[in-house]
Parts: sequence; C-alpha cells; structure tokens
Amino acid sequence: MSSKCVDVTGITPTSQFPKCPPRHPFTEFCETDKLCIPHPHPNIHDVLEVCVNVVICSAKIICTPVGNKVVVEGTKQIKVTFAADDPCQSVHCAHFEIPFCSLILLGPIKDEVIQVCSAIEDISVRCLDCRCLIVNTVIFICPVFEETYNYCSHPHDDDANYRF
Repeated sequence: MSSKCVDVTGITPTSQFPKCPPRHPFTEFCETDKLCIPHPHPNIHDVLEVCVNVVICSAKIICTPVGNKVVVEGTKQIKVTFAADDPCQSVHCAHFEIPFCSLILLGPIKDEVIQVCSAIEDISVRCLDCRCLIVNTVIFICPVFEETYNYCSHPHDDDANYRF
C-alpha cells in the first residue's frame, strides 16, 4: 500500500486563480478528510489518483457585532482511483462528497456580493491503511462585488462558482 506517487488533480492553476485587489476580503482554510473506501470495493494496494473539485452551493450575508460576513456553504467532490490489493480486480474508483462551511469577514464593505469564487491551492494525500487515506485540501474563497472588475479570471460555470 503506497501513496508516494499519487497523481493529484484539481489544484487551480495560477492563471485561473481569482484576481483580488489589495485589501479585498477573502478566506483560505485547510480541510483534512479521512476517507475510507466503502465495501464492496477491495483493499487498496496503491493510490493512483486523487481528484478534488470544490462546488460553492450557497452564500448569504449576515450582520454581526464585528461587521458583515459572508457565510459560504459548499462541497468537496473527491474521487480516489486506486489499484486493488487483489490482482484479479485491477483499478477501482471511490467517490466522496464532503460538505464544508466557511465565512469571509467583509468589515465595513457594503457593496452587494454577486458571486463567490473558489480555488484549490494545494492537495496532499497519505495512506493510513489498506482501506483509509487522508486528503488535505487548501481552499481559497473570495466574494465578487457588483462592479465591472472581473475577479474570477477563468471561465467558470455555475457548478464551480456560486452566483447570487
């Protein structure tokens, strides 16, 4: 069982990273997920690939004593491709969908939030045993305000970025 040469996909290229001007609100956080391969899948011999995608599901502005915040809910869609410990069963995939919730402190900003952009900064993988692995994902999220500046420089679809 090994995770030394895992092909990791889903990290946002620099050219597609949201363009935030100085002092623009954002947040970034690290999610650590323990994923266990469900039965009837066989045991893991080698993890071949881990693919992570972040989907922003909703966002709402809340007023607090320290200022306005955007509460962002989303999911991480994780696909694990692995070689089975049984030579007769070759390659398998397991799919996971894991919710997350985070917030972005807006402070005194009163502009309308029209979209929330997300990016994946890093992904790491470590096998725990023949059925479980740890996937660490560093996620960046930022609001887009109603103005002409294009914060999300990459072409995006409604599954990747939430629009109000």
